[in-house]
Amino acid sequence: MKPMIFHQPMMLLLLLLVPAFIAVFRLRIARQRKDMERFGEGAKDRRSEHFSLEPWRLGLLVMATLMIIAALTRPAIHPHPQMIPRDGRDVVFLLDVSKSMLAEDRLPNRLLSAKSAIAECVQSLDDHRVGLVVFAGSSSIVCPLTMDTDFFMNSLEKVGPESVAHGGTRIGDALLKVCDKLFSETDQGYKDIVLISDGGDQSDGLQKAVEQLNEKEVRLIAIGVGDQKQGSRIPVKGSQQGPSDYMTYKNQEVWSRLDGAQLSGLVKQCKQAAYLPVGTRQMRLDQIYGRLSEQGGTQQLAEESVIVYDEIFQWFIALALLFLILMILIPHTIHRPFKGSSVVVSMILLMTLSPHLNAADDARSHYLKGNTHYRAGEFSEAAESYEMALEQSPTAHLIRDVTYNLGNAYFQASKATETSYESLSLVNQSAAMYRSVLLHNKHDRDAAVNNELARISRRELEQTIKEEEKRRQEMEVALDQIREKLLILITQQQKNLPQADESEDVMPEKWDELEQQIADGTDQAATQVNQFNEKFFKGIPRDLTPLAETKKHIATAFLNQTQGIMVCMTQWTDALIKGRASLKALQDALASLPQDPEGSGEESEQGEESEEGEEGESDEEGEESEGEEGEGDEGEQGEMESMESTKIDLESMELPPPTNSPEDVIRMSQEMQEARQAAGAKKKGKPVEKDW
Repeated sequence: MKPMIFHQPMMLLLLLLVPAFIAVFRLRIARQRKDMERFGEGAKDRRSEHFSLEPWRLGLLVMATLMIIAALTRPAIHPHPQMIPRDGRDVVFLLDVSKSMLAEDRLPNRLLSAKSAIAECVQSLDDHRVGLVVFAGSSSIVCPLTMDTDFFMNSLEKVGPESVAHGGTRIGDALLKVCDKLFSETDQGYKDIVLISDGGDQSDGLQKAVEQLNEKEVRLIAIGVGDQKQGSRIPVKGSQQGPSDYMTYKNQEVWSRLDGAQLSGLVKQCKQAAYLPVGTRQMRLDQIYGRLSEQGGTQQLAEESVIVYDEIFQWFIALALLFLILMILIPHTIHRPFKGSSVVVSMILLMTLSPHLNAADDARSHYLKGNTHYRAGEFSEAAESYEMALEQSPTAHLIRDVTYNLGNAYFQASKATETSYESLSLVNQSAAMYRSVLLHNKHDRDAAVNNELARISRRELEQTIKEEEKRRQEMEVALDQIREKLLILITQQQKNLPQADESEDVMPEKWDELEQQIADGTDQAATQVNQFNEKFFKGIPRDLTPLAETKKHIATAFLNQTQGIMVCMTQWTDALIKGRASLKALQDALASLPQDPEGSGEESEQGEESEEGEEGESDEEGEESEGEEGEGDEGEQGEMESMESTKIDLESMELPPPTNSPEDVIRMSQEMQEARQAAGAKKKGKPVEKDW
């Protein structure tokens, strides 16, 4: 009996699937019978009139499966010896190991990078004989031509500048040694020399070497390594030459450059040669030699006798096809008295399933529409289309795709929301969609990966919301402190002004001292506002912060208080007017405090409307109080108009630096000085220009 082997015996494990395959097939047959019985009470009796051939069909299918599994094991018989020729070329690597190859313009240096390139090239060669010759001032055969790559690698690893007896660079002598010692005179062609050097030949036998190469039809591949323009110094380890760690000659450091002209001239004299100036670039010697070796032929280097088997998987494939053809030809049942029964059954099935098919088509239509929106970057519209697709009773396979894409749409839409709360809600919905996919198939890798990404994004959003809530609480505490300070100042200002039952012609006792205390408190409130802006709105222009209007009103109150204190002794009426203006400015500052500094655009619009209302009230008051206040009202109105124009034309606004730089301190000091000068000018009867 001829022995038989299996090249892939692990394929026999597929036989474990045959029982499961049989169980699924029988389950399908049983389900078909139940479906047929639902059409009427006589279905079971009609089925008895037919002889089912499903068991035979199942047997043929199982046999075909067994034959396919047997073919996958690659059975083979009839072992016999066979001689396999090994064709290749003789390749000698001629490596320069002079001290100039230790230059570090190629990392780690020229020699080590050349050895690494040679090792990669040898590993890519299959049936070539390889040899290794190193040279400097003299040459040495490190590894003769061999097919033992392990011996070659071991020899290559040990070579270095100490592998030769004399220093220098004598390329011609090395080429002659390769031609005389490694390449015999009888075999012509099919021989390559891969020369790796930085040039600078100092020998006299270069012309003779070229003649030998042309005579023996040896192909020369010269590869130049090193920087050709600037060059590099040659490191010396453990040298006694002085403080320098590099080779010196007559107290000057030696710089080694690639002598590409000499290598190029050598190649031009050879009939079969190529020069590649690699320089300091990456050297893929395996690819370089592979492309060049394809242009030449190969010779038979050796023959090996191996035991081979004749594979017979084709017979098993043929039997499997035969069983499948028989299964197709055998009908499901025999003895069918009513040939039109199949047509009636098909019509009934079509009428029953038509609503479900229409719903499935609608679901797929919405699914494709959602894909179009998703590719266009319209993630909200895509999510709506996917949701509508889920409402149309899609098929089981389509449910997975729609649910998965809906999760993607939610996740992408979360990146375009205005608030972190909306983003968190969409990310939660996205994670719910991915979990729904994983509940039906826990091995769905895409859904599992996206689910983890959604969970990471959810944790980041939750952390962001916590930080926003903490910042909001801190802002509310700071606003409450400013509001409390303004209420105290308003109460003090109201008490310091004459009441209705008091005479306004006589200045109350210690009015100026109390007014100075109120001015100091107003200055403290301004400091609190500056600290608020610096802490919570650092980097934002001061005129655009939520407390910008409050700061302006506080500045107006401080200016009126300062001017009132200056003229209280001589012009009590003017001081009283300034005190009331200061009280109104403090009240305006309190009213302009935002309830939510980080509110929406609607709140900011309401704030602008309230500012316009306040401006109108100030104008009416200006009309009622004639004379001295007229000029001030016109100045305030001009100031408000300039402020509004600044808000509209943001490009023309000079933005202040985000922090209190020395220039800010100087500017604030100048503003305070101008305010005092304006107060003094008012006292002398000059008009005041309000440029605070």
